[in-house]
Amino acid sequence: MKVLLAIDEEPCSEEAINEVGARPWEAGTTVRVLRAVGKFVPPAQGLWHDAGGDLERARQEIKDRSMELAERTCVWLREQGLDAQAAVRDGEPGPAIVEEAKEWGADLIVVGSRGHTGLRRMLTGSVSQYVVDHAPCPVEVVHVKQKDERQNG
Repeated sequence: MKVLLAIDEEPCSEEAINEVGARPWEAGTTVRVLRAVGKFVPPAQGLWHDAGGDLERARQEIKDRSMELAERTCVWLREQGLDAQAAVRDGEPGPAIVEEAKEWGADLIVVGSRGHTGLRRMLTGSVSQYVVDHAPCPVEVVHVKQKDERQNG
């Protein structure tokens, strides 16, 4: 089985990572940890300064940090007994996740959901909803558990 795990730096990704790592998968399952790097926005002041004011260098730093995040996730998944590989893809997250799933031949996509609703969701969009609507395979959306759910369940 090929599982595409799409991540970012949000708590919802941590929930998705934990869900994948805790599950008993069939032998031969491979997890591809994908970090999509979306449209370039002028970086935070620290990163901008580190890159010497060079947009391409700043973008490369973001990609490098994204690969580090994906690699750290793979290390943890391997410790859980899974075959894991890291990938970084340019593009808006929703379409990038769907394209990666198509090209790689994923059997399942796992994404986290921030749980935005209403105006915030309308303004920022929903990556998980885009993936559900366009994916070539089943999609599991993992929601962030509330603090009391974590303690009780």
